[in-house]
Amino acid sequence: MNREKKTRAEQVCNAVRDLLDILVSLYMTALIVLMPLHYTESGYRSIGTDKSLFFRSVSLTAYKLILPLTALYLLCLAVKRLKSGKGERRILSVSVTDLFALLYLGATVCSYLHTPFKQETEWGDTFYGAYSWYLGLLTQLLFLGIYFAVSRLWQRKDWMVALWFPVMALITVLGYLNRFGVYPLDIKTAGPQFISTIGNINWYCGYVVTVMSCAAYYIWNGLGHPKKKWMRIAGIAVLGMGMASLVTQGSSSGIVALVLLLGVFYLLSMRDAGRLQRFFEGCILLSGVCVFTWLVRKIWPDAMNYIEGTTELLTMSPLPFGLLGLSLLCRFWVCRSRQKGSFSERLWVMLGTAAWGVAGVAVLVFVVLLAVNTARPGSIGPLSRLGAFTFDAAWGSNRGITWTAGLTCFLNQDLGGKLMGVGPDAMALYIHRGVDPALKQMVQDYFGGLSLTNAHNEWLTVLINEGLLGAAGYIGLMVTAIVRYLKAGREDALTGAAGMGILAYTLNNIFSFQQVMSTSAVFLLMGIGEACLRGRKKRRI
Repeated sequence: MNREKKTRAEQVCNAVRDLLDILVSLYMTALIVLMPLHYTESGYRSIGTDKSLFFRSVSLTAYKLILPLTALYLLCLAVKRLKSGKGERRILSVSVTDLFALLYLGATVCSYLHTPFKQETEWGDTFYGAYSWYLGLLTQLLFLGIYFAVSRLWQRKDWMVALWFPVMALITVLGYLNRFGVYPLDIKTAGPQFISTIGNINWYCGYVVTVMSCAAYYIWNGLGHPKKKWMRIAGIAVLGMGMASLVTQGSSSGIVALVLLLGVFYLLSMRDAGRLQRFFEGCILLSGVCVFTWLVRKIWPDAMNYIEGTTELLTMSPLPFGLLGLSLLCRFWVCRSRQKGSFSERLWVMLGTAAWGVAGVAVLVFVVLLAVNTARPGSIGPLSRLGAFTFDAAWGSNRGITWTAGLTCFLNQDLGGKLMGVGPDAMALYIHRGVDPALKQMVQDYFGGLSLTNAHNEWLTVLINEGLLGAAGYIGLMVTAIVRYLKAGREDALTGAAGMGILAYTLNNIFSFQQVMSTSAVFLLMGIGEACLRGRKKRRI
């Protein structure tokens, strides 16, 4: 009789678990496939708001089903443990990434309870967030819900994550064509500042660099190669489309992230001949699409409708030709040494260390020159005439004013405000309600009637909105996920791909911001990576 009851308890647990897996999988599919492609009849005019509301609607619908079933599942596990003394560790065990997620959750709720900006204003409120962005308390809770639901309830299915490949292919082909004035989709109010089915170029850049980096890792890591040749070719083609679109889309933050990611990929490759060969093949692909774009621009010189400095460097200068030649030479060298059994790990480690050392010195020299020229204009000779060497409001595509305003917001707070922030997505509310009249005047003098909703640096924005506690939780959540997932990526390509996507998102957002497209994707990647780790360590207690 006891054995029969035990079997029934297990059957109920398994049935509820499988149902939860189906619901979470459907929710993931909506985020991976439907949300990037979603837009309404109003077109680009309100596409950011439309995607935010779509995300909210889909998420709330999903959680209305997932949360009650999760409670039932936990009850089943408790009954099962009482009867048999055993339970499933996966759903209840806590990792260091979980702890930081819980810290961020607590800090966000405390920030909402602490803020004086709960009531709705002409700029928004802290529950839903600033108008058109909607990154307030509710959205932050939904983001965290993605992480916990996927990491605990999703049963790994690699084919589901592979859905990102055809979606990214469609989005990046549209983005590349749009940049040359070709619009296969008739989306209203189309223009240079909007691209593909994502919208604003900053939204597009954040999304593409995040998803593309996952694809790049999966292809680079030999453990992730599909067995069928046509699938490998298709994957490389999608990666090439993503690279071509990224170098032409117009937002510099993605190019900065791309350069840094190449450095990270090299560090992960330099001790292994096979991975180093694939790294240089990736460099050949990148430089190849830049050369292809150079050819397109030579044939149709006036076709590109949005031109920016880094795009010019990568698609109209000799640089991509030099990179292509160097990449081909290095790939030949690695292949030859592999064939002869003379691969020198030490040599490539030394080259990588030297390259990173030179890059570090270059950054240090730039910062020193920037500080000197800002304090004493004209003191560094001809370089003084370059805007990059003067930190003013316009520096870094207006990052000078946004970072200054953001830092002022934080420093103006009392101890409670510094710990808990001004409130979720409340930077605009704090500035434009005139709590600090000088700050409000400074922002209005520069941006006019536009609302400054974030500091264009994600971590600084979190520090302002959710305070030191929120920043500690959010930064710890990201950093521990990156380190743990990339480490596990040595044996599991999907976990490593999740880590690389999170790293790409973080690097891009040094100069960018949260928004529902890329931030929902990165929380989904965190959930996938954590689910993979828990699946590997799954055991009964």
